[in-house]
Amino acid sequence: MRTSIKKNFAYRSILTISTYLMSFVTFPYVSHKLGVERIGLVNFVDNTVSYFLLFSTMGIAMLGVREVSSVKDDLESRSKIFSNLLGLNFLFTVAIMGIYLLCILFIPRLHHYGELFYIGAAKIFFTMFIMEWYFTGIEDFRYITIRSIVIKVLYVASVFVFVRSPRDYTVYFILTTGVVVVNALVNTVYARRSVKLYPMDIFSLKYLKQNIVLGIYSIMTSMYLTFNVMFLGFVCSNTEVGYYTTAFKLYSVLLGFFGAFTNVMLPRMSTLVAEGDNLQFQQLVEKSFSAVCTFSIPIILCSIVLAPDIIHVLSGPGYEGAIVPMRIIMPALLFVGIAQILAMQVLMPMKKDWVMLFASVIGATISIVINIVLVMRLQSIGSAVVLLCSEVVVTGIYVVYTFRCGIISLPFSQICKSVVCSIPSMAVCIACRHLIHIHFIVLAVSLPVSIVLWLLLSLLHRNAIVNELIYGIIRYKK
Repeated sequence: MRTSIKKNFAYRSILTISTYLMSFVTFPYVSHKLGVERIGLVNFVDNTVSYFLLFSTMGIAMLGVREVSSVKDDLESRSKIFSNLLGLNFLFTVAIMGIYLLCILFIPRLHHYGELFYIGAAKIFFTMFIMEWYFTGIEDFRYITIRSIVIKVLYVASVFVFVRSPRDYTVYFILTTGVVVVNALVNTVYARRSVKLYPMDIFSLKYLKQNIVLGIYSIMTSMYLTFNVMFLGFVCSNTEVGYYTTAFKLYSVLLGFFGAFTNVMLPRMSTLVAEGDNLQFQQLVEKSFSAVCTFSIPIILCSIVLAPDIIHVLSGPGYEGAIVPMRIIMPALLFVGIAQILAMQVLMPMKKDWVMLFASVIGATISIVINIVLVMRLQSIGSAVVLLCSEVVVTGIYVVYTFRCGIISLPFSQICKSVVCSIPSMAVCIACRHLIHIHFIVLAVSLPVSIVLWLLLSLLHRNAIVNELIYGIIRYKK
């Protein structure tokens, strides 16, 4: 039975809000307790572990959602696909675990922090049992949300209890890795209710080619995300990593909402493609574009102005080096939002994997070149430039391909309207920064005023997304 997209998005939004709300609670606390150098070290280790994770999971996350959603009402077919993909993930994980352990032994930079990297091995191993792709494919977003919130609450409580001084950075990383372990154990038990494991299908290589193609896409994409931090950690200090990851924090929070939407839409769009319902497919894509343009542009403009205040409130003094990187990173929000729609809602359901792969290879190549040229000189600022340039290029490739093939068109008029509605809010933020000299009060005054002003102008310009949002809230209250 097909569940409501609005309900699914509501669950994902609740999950995203709760996740980043908890992050906003713990991040300032951990930043103060550990300091920028220790935060940078933990982020360096965690991002390096995540890079190995890309090779162990390859394209399972995307492939699993697409394949499971196409047969989600057929228990036998669903179980066979589940068994195929779980077995394939196991083979890749075992191989990568061996390489990972050898790297810890023979690469001096990794061996120096061997204790943390050995802890990170648990994250690589247990990730294959999280199987989030399966629950997303069957659109069980209610379970995903409830489980994640409960585990995150326990994690936050543990951080406040056990992380007390800079010496506790190892404990902090154990707790972070523990979230993956607990999620994996709970999911393994819960999955048995809705799917069977067919031993004969576990080591089938049916999806090997598709997994490799989508895996290379994920790895290439990571060159300007995960690899970006790892490279910065190798050539610069842990402090610079701390600046960059702090600047990246708000961007990742906001991007999480777009990710929540595309995660909900991918299984539904795959189902529509399988059913040949082109009309609803086009309507949903157009609504997605409108939503991204409506919300990302005012966020980008206001966050660029308020970057010093946001950084100070989130992380406190000593993180001023994150202000410029944050201002460079934030415009990527619009480009990534458009890219996610084109990749996850259009190209992926239509099985245009090669287009995604081509774009990611070009983006990764540009990332490597800029990393080599800029990062050693500009440090965290250079890493921010890498992210922005790579995302712009990848989005450009997607746009050119979809335009030339007549698959979809971008709402340029919506972009222009959103800019017009956002400029007054940006002016309010600039005025508050000049008139008020206390960071928290700047945010407390400028953000509410900017939001109200933006809503009024959007309603005057008859923005369909804002109208629907306001009327939906009114109906809910009634």
